[in-house]
Amino acid sequence: MNQLKYFISQFTLFSIIIVIGFFSDKYISKPFTYIDLIAIGGLAISVILIVNLNSKLHNSLLPIRMLYKMLFSIIAVILATIFIGLVTGEIML
Repeated sequence: MNQLKYFISQFTLFSIIIVIGFFSDKYISKPFTYIDLIAIGGLAISVILIVNLNSKLHNSLLPIRMLYKMLFSIIAVILATIFIGLVTGEIML
């Protein structure tokens, strides 16, 4: 159960980061303006807050072996990328 909670938290973390990056991409373009700086700042603050909340959740879990953490994180990134790609329509079946 502890490992399932870890996997779900990693999946949620990576999904949120991918979604934030996907939707903020249209506001960040080559000639940087104030809007680009505001979008970058908002993106950075959002990611910092989410990672902080995720680390607090991980501290409440029982210890997990590093190998399992790495495997769960890699699988979570792959599944989050596929899931967000399907939801946003970037990946078609």
